[in-house]
Amino acid sequence: MTSMDARFGDATRTVPLPNPWNVTAYLAAVAAHRGRSISLHPVPTTMLADTGCGGGGLWVARKHDDIIVYDADATGRNADHMILHEIGHMLLGHGKDGERSGPLPPALAVILPSISPHSIEHVLGRSEFGTDREREAEVFADMTMVYATLPRRRTRSFRLFGRGR
Repeated sequence: MTSMDARFGDATRTVPLPNPWNVTAYLAAVAAHRGRSISLHPVPTTMLADTGCGGGGLWVARKHDDIIVYDADATGRNADHMILHEIGHMLLGHGKDGERSGPLPPALAVILPSISPHSIEHVLGRSEFGTDREREAEVFADMTMVYATLPRRRTRSFRLFGRGR
């Protein structure tokens, strides 16, 4: 089993996917597992341009909670995918390194005007994660979307495509 296999398996065993799929229920389960609330903040695409998120979404980790900012124009499965990408970063432990240093993006003050910059531990968008971590979060979101739509089984853990049972 590769390291990626093990990490995805751990993530899905730790926070099982709801059946039927419901992103709100999954967010509640992830928040309960992490002991931190997670709120969603959809914003217009134009406001995301200068945040370092590549136009999709970003994760704002505060001292006691998390905020996922994502494209308000995305709907249904596209919105779920953006949200799951950020959840992937959380569950795969990508924010533990405190990779973000330096000032917060000025656009963040416009997007989240009621949030004190002092309450933010880190802001993680696509430019703050390396290529490998971005790929992992993207695969996590892709596989979660696939597995969330599969018929109910006794277990619903990830298996990388092309792997034997």
